[in-house]
Amino acid sequence: MKAMAYKRISVLTETGAADPKSYIAAGDLCTVGARTLAGLWPVTYPTSKGGKTRWVRELRGLLVNQNDFASIPYPAKGYERATVKSGGCGVCAAVMAVGAACGVSVSVRGMAQYAQSWGARVPGGTDMRRLTDRLCATFPLHCTTTSSIGALRAHLAAGGVAICNVAGRGMFSTGGHYMTVLGELDGKLIIADPGLYAGKYATPYRRKSVTVSGELLLASPEVLDGDCTGRWPRYYLLKGAGSK
Repeated sequence: MKAMAYKRISVLTETGAADPKSYIAAGDLCTVGARTLAGLWPVTYPTSKGGKTRWVRELRGLLVNQNDFASIPYPAKGYERATVKSGGCGVCAAVMAVGAACGVSVSVRGMAQYAQSWGARVPGGTDMRRLTDRLCATFPLHCTTTSSIGALRAHLAAGGVAICNVAGRGMFSTGGHYMTVLGELDGKLIIADPGLYAGKYATPYRRKSVTVSGELLLASPEVLDGDCTGRWPRYYLLKGAGSK
């Protein structure tokens, strides 16, 4: 699984001891491996001497959360006072997808401005097809769409990432919502929910199907697909333009 770090992340040795001389820096494009029997996630990140692997207990620092951006305007007709916090899940999902797919760090403010200037900001949300089309024309990205969970899983297995189009059936949201799927590990999808807040997945209905690890979610493909039912396309599949 590929993911970009959005803040400095402290790391551990393989035995779980703190490694104060090492850290993952904001902007590092990381590869996260399967969780070990000791419950640690191996993370490989770039250094001046090449890739370096250290471990973390929870997947923190890899999420862009719309709740942190109430000060960034994201207006649309009928939503003139809207901000990224109130309507920018698509903006944040796109920031994370672009970072993971091609290692390009776009600020939340910059992505919001892109969406508005490209006509992708629409009443009630973000026109993801228009936004991804323009992102692919601007950055080294390629995007296709699908509503097949099998196609999504194959894309993730090949190193791609995806933006998923949640229908609001109650598992991940009660309304339309965009999230980023960063990969699949041990049969579970690793999902970055830009609308995550403390206690969101603590209700019995959600807790039985979604596991929170730091700032990221683990859920079965069936759970995600069920919550995207009714949307078309369900998934925007992104990869670096040079990827095979």
